Parts: sequence; structure tokens; C-alpha cells
Amino acid sequence: MVDAYLMSLAVRSGGSLALHANDVQGVVSVRQWQHSDPNPRGPGVLVSDCEWGQTEVQVGVAPTQVGSWLQVDDLLAGGTPFTFSAWLRPTDLSADSVICSWLTPVGAVALVAVGGELTLRRWHDDRVDDLSTGQRLRERAWHFVGAVVDASEERVTVFSAPWGRTGGPFVREFVGHHVGPRDDNGGLMVGRAAGVATGAFDGNVAGVRVHLRSLDIVELMDLMNGLGDHADHEWHFDDRSDPDSAPPVAEGTPALTLSGAPAWSTLIPPPVESTGRPLVLGGSIHLHRDDVDDCDWPLAATIEVPVDAPSGFYSLRITTADQERDLPFLVMGSARVTLLVPTLTWQAYGNLGRAPEQWPGRSHYSLHSDGSPVLITTSRRPCDTFSPHARLQVDSGDGFADGAVVTHLMMADLYAWHWLVSEGVRPAVLDDRELHHAGADVLSGVDVLVLSAHPEYWTTQMLDALQGHLGRGGHVIYLGGNGLYWVTSLHPTKPHLMEVRRWGGSQVSSVDQVDRTHQYESVAGGLWAEAGRPPNESVSVAFTGFGAGDSLEYERTEASYTPEWSWMFDGVEGRRFGTEGINTGAGNEFDRVDTDLPSPGRLTIVATAHPQTTDHFGVLEYGRSRAPHPLVSAHMVMAETDAGGLVFSTSAVTASGCLVVEGPDAPLRRVVSNVLRRMLDNPR
Repeated sequence: MVDAYLMSLAVRSGGSLALHANDVQGVVSVRQWQHSDPNPRGPGVLVSDCEWGQTEVQVGVAPTQVGSWLQVDDLLAGGTPFTFSAWLRPTDLSADSVICSWLTPVGAVALVAVGGELTLRRWHDDRVDDLSTGQRLRERAWHFVGAVVDASEERVTVFSAPWGRTGGPFVREFVGHHVGPRDDNGGLMVGRAAGVATGAFDGNVAGVRVHLRSLDIVELMDLMNGLGDHADHEWHFDDRSDPDSAPPVAEGTPALTLSGAPAWSTLIPPPVESTGRPLVLGGSIHLHRDDVDDCDWPLAATIEVPVDAPSGFYSLRITTADQERDLPFLVMGSARVTLLVPTLTWQAYGNLGRAPEQWPGRSHYSLHSDGSPVLITTSRRPCDTFSPHARLQVDSGDGFADGAVVTHLMMADLYAWHWLVSEGVRPAVLDDRELHHAGADVLSGVDVLVLSAHPEYWTTQMLDALQGHLGRGGHVIYLGGNGLYWVTSLHPTKPHLMEVRRWGGSQVSSVDQVDRTHQYESVAGGLWAEAGRPPNESVSVAFTGFGAGDSLEYERTEASYTPEWSWMFDGVEGRRFGTEGINTGAGNEFDRVDTDLPSPGRLTIVATAHPQTTDHFGVLEYGRSRAPHPLVSAHMVMAETDAGGLVFSTSAVTASGCLVVEGPDAPLRRVVSNVLRRMLDNPR
């Protein structure tokens, strides 16, 4: 593989792109895409080489920044004793798990769980010594763990106790030279070995405290029972005002930095007696050795985008001696017709079905190596599923979707793009993050906003912007299904980080209910419908069913023949349509009207698709349902807003694949094109 990624998935003309790579020697060129599916039922692969962006890259081997950890600098002083303590809930002890570490004058010292056994590890004089305590930690159980370090007496006392023990921790004393911290770097790390680039702990960390003195066994017993003296350094793990640091309890002391994009949690060790006395302050941090914030590979090239570069889909092609790889990006622009490209959905599915050893950073549809849900993902990693050639591929053994041939990311977005370009409307593209940050103002010149095949992940700010567009009389064409579904947040200063905490709905994994609250924004994770902002209020429909079998035909309703709406079907013969093209008709994931929920305006269902075979079934939030069933159906809908806009929904992930065929055998394209023309004839 070619190890490389772009710092951003979208840029405006006149801007620049930063390419980061690892062990790559080759040539870079830029390609512009109109269509990427080679299926002979469509126009084939339509891509052209650009005259700009060519360069050579030569980057050596670089470490990959993987894993999350906690860190505080300038905390410890050489020769000064200290006591580190914390409550840990390890979730995977199959590999060496670093609990805490600090640099010494001759190397480093760390507390490490080796095969689950608490061990003091010393790096010195080019040697590594492991000194076992005989104390064992258990997975998914809370333990009070730490060390008393007295450099003047060259002694380290390691201690631990399982939750529920109140009579003081087990202790093991070790004597050795140079165990105290260095004078010039008194930092402390939790979950990572000092001097090593990666995190190395899986599990929750709570109640981290540092006393700048040696605690004796009675003081440790008091501390583990929630009765200890105030620590010199302690941090709030329930204050998420800065997602990258835990603020100190004592004013004037340093904050604890969170690196590698770990997940905040409400899990803490429960009280051990009837008074309910807490053992720690609120909250914990769940570290993972496979978390990724940014792979942090070196800059390989900066590509300047010309000021006259047309808006659209592009890729940076890297060609080496034996491989080629396309890294997609968007050149955003402004136009009356604008396609919103669902790059957050790209990221949510990023690297699904790919080996994490080869493709660092897991998808929101996978589990961490410790079995916990992936809550945070990054776009700053090599991501095979971003490719214009990629189709849906799931993790091995997923019985629901394994073997499915579905197009729903960039390739499907190019179906919509090819249609718009072919219609001659001079469209532009916009990406999710731009809508999130710029809000409704970025749509000020847009008459028709087109939502692509699978716009599943939306932030609060994106929904607000869409509502602002509708409130000004703007039009919307929704070409997809399962859209506006999951509550999503972006890091306030690192927009490449995306947060999804699934709970309820039709999902692949779930957080505990107590951990639904997002860390990047104060919203409860789960469905937007449950949060009081159902997709129906913006696009008239909401996710209702899956289709594992062949896609379905639409059938016109009686309302579609009335003078009010018959213009939509000008040039269309017969009642049934939608089996032409690629990714045809109503299928994969589809939506319907729910009259009990709000809508953008007066609704008219102009066509429906009702599967009759049992390989189509409903989403779980509506209860058990399997076709044939009234809840398992797709509704093609037109809505008129109070502000004078139109909202048209095809309501199926697969529908946009019908837009890439032309002529008399393309009735679904004719319907959608008729709608587009009517919207342009009636600007907001």
C-alpha cells in the first residue's frame, strides 16, 4: 500500500493541500473525476488529468502516532519523593499495558501489567529490567494502583488493590539506583511509556492523583477508601469544557493533557460501603492502544490549487515504482445548484473491513481491539474506503452485510455529480465540515441544495444550516436514504476528529446509556429523531428499512397524476419505474413518511416501493417488521415549505444510481431532472 493522507478532504480554489506520507518515493499528479463506477450500465470511468499539482515526493520511514494517553509536564522534581495513584479498569491485558511512566537520569521507569501481572519496568544502560510484584489485575474490574517513589532512598513501592478491598493495598518494595525523575523533565505519563511514541493501555482511568511526598500504608488505605488527604495534583475527569485536557482541582496547578483522542466516560469505581462515599471525583478517560488523532507522518508535499480550478471531485494520485493510489478531495465552490458531499459519512465508514494493522484508525462500524465501540475517528490517516473505486466492505464475519455489493460513498456521490454536470447546470460541491463551520451563510447563493446517496451523519450546526436554507425558501433534493440519522459532533478546534455515540436505533454497537453525552458538544448521542430533531422535519422522510435483496421499482400514486404534480412525470410512461442504471431503484436502506412527525411543509407522496420478499425488513426503532409490511416501504415525496421552497426526496440509498443513464430508458432520471428544472425556474 501507499501510506499517505491529506490533512483536509476539501479546499477552495486558490487554497492548498498538505500531503503527509510514510516511506513513499514517487510522483504526484492531480485528477478530476466525473464518474468512477466501471459498471457497463453507466457511463464508465470518467476522469481527466489536471495540468497542475505535479510534483515528486520522497519521504522516509516515520513512526505512526497510534494510541491515547494522559500527560502532565513539569510536575515532578528530581530528588523529590512522590506518590502516584489511580483507579484503573483495564479492558484488554493481552499485551503489555503501561499504567504510568516517568523519565529518570539514566532512562525511564514504568508500571506495566505484563500478562496481567503488575510489574516495575526499568530502562537503563541499554537494558530493560522487569521486576514483578506478584499482584494481578483483572480485565473489566476496577483496581487501585500506583507507586511510592523515594529517590533519596532509591526505593519504589508498588501497590494495588482490587475494588471491594478496604484493608489497604498489597505492596511490593524495590530498591534500585536512579528511580526518581530527572531534574530537567519532570513529566508523568499515564497509558504510555516515556520516550515511546505510542499509547499502550486499554481501559478506563479515574481518580489520578499525585502527592509530592511518600505516603505510608495507612495513608494509602485511606486514599483508596476515599478518605485520603488532598493531593498536590488531582484532576476533574467530569469537566469536558476542553476535550483535550482535564482541569486541575487546585488552582495554579497544571492541567492533564489528553493525547491521541481518547474517549471521556462517566464510569467510576462505585462506593464500597453504605454511606455512598465516593472513591474518586466524577468521570474517567477510556484509553485505547488503537486510538488515532493524527498519524502525524511528515509533510511530503504542498499542492497549490489554482484560483480558476472548477469546483468538483478530485484526487491526488501517488504513483510509485509498483503501486498507485488516489487520495480524494473536493474543490468547493458556490453555485445555484450545490451538491453537499457527505464526507462525515465517508469518515464514519473509513477503513471498515480493512486490517487495522495495515490501515490505522478504525471505523465507527468496528470495535476497538478491547471490544468497546469506536466513538472517535479521524480523517488524518490512510483510508482505503475514501477511494473513488471503493465499495461497501464489512468486517469479516458480519452476517448481515458480508458479501454485499453496495455503492454508497464517493462512487455514489459521483452518480449525483455526473447527473448534475450532464444536466448543464454548472454545479458546485460543498462538504459537511464547511456547512458545519460556516452555517446557513455558505448557502446564501444556493437555490437548490442536493443531498447525496447516504448523508447519514449530521451535526447540530449542519441541521441548523439546513433549516436556515429552508426558512429562506431554498429548495432541497434528497437523493438518498438513511439520512440525517445519527447525532454527530466535531472537535471544536480539530475538525478532523468526529464523535458518534450510538444508542438506540438500528446500530452495530452501543455505548452504555450513562455514556451517551458527547465530549465535543453537550448533546446526547443516539438518533436525531430521539433528540427532537427527526430527519422528517427537513427532508420529509426518515429511515425505515433495509433491503438485502434486489432493489425495487417505484410505483406512482394517484396524487402524482393530478395537475399539481403530474409535471414531475413528463416524459415518463407507465406507472412503474426505477430499475434502470446502477445501484437501481429503492433499496439497500430506504425511508418513508411518518405523519406523526413534523415535516418541512405540505407533503404529497408521489410514488412508493413496497417490497414483498423477506430479504427486506424494518428498522428496530419501529419494532419488529419484515416485508411484506406497511412499515417496510419507500416513499418518494414532494413537500412545499411555508417559505415557498420545494423539498423532493427519492428516499433510497440506491436511487442515485439511476441518474447516470440517459434517454427514454431513464424514467427515474427524468423525474428528478424535471424536479430540478422546476426548482431552478422558481428560485428562492
